[in-house]
Amino acid sequence: MPAVSDIQEFKSMPEQHENTVRTHEVIISVTALVLFGVLFTVTELFKSPFIVFAVLIFVLYPFRRSKLIKILISLSVIIFLLWLLHTISQLLIPFVIAFLLAYILNPLVEKLSTKNMPRSIASILIILGFLAIIVTASIFIMPIIIAQFSDILKTLPQIFTDFQIWVNTILIPKLNSLGIPTQDIQAKLANELPSRLELIFGGLLGGLAGIFSGLSVILSQLINIILIPFLTFYLLKDFDDIKGLVIKLFPENNKKKAVEYFHKIDSLLGRYFRGALTVALINGTLVTIFLSLIGVKYSIFLGAFSGLLDLIPYFGLLIGLCFGITVALFSGDPGIQVPLTFLTYIGLNILETSFLAPKIIGGKIGLHPALLILSLLVFSYFFGFIGLLIALPTMSIIIMFVKEWLDKRQ
Repeated sequence: MPAVSDIQEFKSMPEQHENTVRTHEVIISVTALVLFGVLFTVTELFKSPFIVFAVLIFVLYPFRRSKLIKILISLSVIIFLLWLLHTISQLLIPFVIAFLLAYILNPLVEKLSTKNMPRSIASILIILGFLAIIVTASIFIMPIIIAQFSDILKTLPQIFTDFQIWVNTILIPKLNSLGIPTQDIQAKLANELPSRLELIFGGLLGGLAGIFSGLSVILSQLINIILIPFLTFYLLKDFDDIKGLVIKLFPENNKKKAVEYFHKIDSLLGRYFRGALTVALINGTLVTIFLSLIGVKYSIFLGAFSGLLDLIPYFGLLIGLCFGITVALFSGDPGIQVPLTFLTYIGLNILETSFLAPKIIGGKIGLHPALLILSLLVFSYFFGFIGLLIALPTMSIIIMFVKEWLDKRQ
């Protein structure tokens, strides 16, 4: 019988051979990577993200069983996709707008489809109705809003001059009659407050001017005006198929969880976007009506402005209220119009939070006020005005995933 040492030596021979092969693979891989680096430098192919990404995946893919390699491949794919989206972002604008419109209008199409109407016919009817509303608003309402906005820009210096006159002739004598020392107050109101208010409102109006100019540029692009309705129609017509295709992209072992997440996100975003837009439209309409009744100038612009800001929690009400009161101060009778303007904004906010939002949106999304304000500040810092609009739903989705992760850990 063979000795035990001979048997052990025989078993160790394949292991030594395997270790030698692995060492050779590592040496060859490192040498190949160095040669790739030299080739990139000489041919300047490293300037093309497509080439770098393709070579990186080609080199790493054979070793994909390693956990570290899987992480590197995943990070490479994410970085490349982010770069690609950033590069072609301008080309994707009509597709993004069309998808958002299809997402918002899809429930209406589904309701018509349940009444034995083909989905394609229902999609055409909904799009035609939506276009009719947009065209009507563009013809009758938008010119008035733009005209009033232009008047505000022209009269802004005069408003601050009138404000200083009001301070000196009405506010200061009133404070003196009450025995309140007004020298420091008068100096600050006369010297510091107007310049700071002008800076704040100038920046705010400048941002609005950028929004309106951006909208006019988009509307002036005829190809987008033609393309967006067609894209919206095809997305609406095949919306269920698109959802099914997205679900099929997930592996079978994760498909059930993916469907669960998909329904949760769809319910959250659908309820928020459609409900928030409806509430904002109601808010803008009521602000316009009430401010017109009490004789405040530029009521249509203020209503549209309030409806837009209504999509921003807390800050929207504060900015709209300050802007409305500022205009009401110089609309003819501030003693009556300013308190009524204040009551209009506060009363509509109470109506919205206590009745409209619960009925239309279907309850609160469920973010702590401190977390909500933090998310608004962070998103506005990185994404500007658009960040304020997407902060609430995006943070809600993030919190949903964090809660799921915590539940799994427990």
